[in-house]
Amino acid sequence: MTTKYEDRLLGLAVVALLAAVGGELLGATLLVTVGVTGFFLAVGGLLALMTVTLAVGLSRVSGPDMSDPELADRVGLSMSSGKR
Repeated sequence: MTTKYEDRLLGLAVVALLAAVGGELLGATLLVTVGVTGFFLAVGGLLALMTVTLAVGLSRVSGPDMSDPELADRVGLSMSSGKR
């Protein structure tokens, strides 16, 4: 699943890459410079955003806590009881 910002950064990377190719075909070095710089900034931002999205996704609990506290107390698996 992608976020809205990931989609926008990916679109910006594609546009910047097309601008760099177009600048190369037209012989405009300024357009090539802007396109390549924009491409690398967009890809770097996309990588950073995807890393943060992954870290937040991994830090969230994906499901309910499956341990039964009553069963853990009866069996002696509870850390709060002080017995090991």
